[in-house]
Amino acid sequence: MQQRSAQLQAQFEEETNPSRHMLHKFFILISIVAALSACNMAVGQFIGIIFQQVGPVQYVLRIYVIALCVLVVFNEMEWTKFMRESKIMRIWITRGLLYSFIGTLGLEENDTSTSRNSQDRGFSFSLHYIKVVAWLMVCCGTLYFFMGVFCLQLVHNRLRNDYQQRLTRAVDVRRTAETYVEQPAGTSSAV
Repeated sequence: MQQRSAQLQAQFEEETNPSRHMLHKFFILISIVAALSACNMAVGQFIGIIFQQVGPVQYVLRIYVIALCVLVVFNEMEWTKFMRESKIMRIWITRGLLYSFIGTLGLEENDTSTSRNSQDRGFSFSLHYIKVVAWLMVCCGTLYFFMGVFCLQLVHNRLRNDYQQRLTRAVDVRRTAETYVEQPAGTSSAV
């Protein structure tokens, strides 16, 4: 009897406080890593503008990369309707190609950079920083590309919809449980 009561309590707890599946958490982690790499990539571009000698074309290119990084953050956090409904950013294959392109631009800018001051330690740091975050961006893009190729986006969408449905059901279960807890024993509700 106690075992059955414990099972029912665990089932009630899962119904009122649903948790994400492990694979769903993995997809969220990838999204967070991609957003953080885009933030770091934008910071790296600012650092490059400060410590590196850039011409007008490289300056404009860095501004474009910063703007693309902001779009990546908006896309990963799903802040705007435009980003949620964008065909290029919504499909993981094209998202991965775009992210890899942004990272490759960062690597290329890094390879063609020269220091404003020949004895500048900040220049060496900025080169390494930009290289690391650019490679991280390329890795995120590659991961998104292959996850899209292997149709994991469909799995992600299914897990996400399932979690949203369980959250909605949990609200109803909690509301119903509160109704029955508040009602004194032996009385029935008159509707």
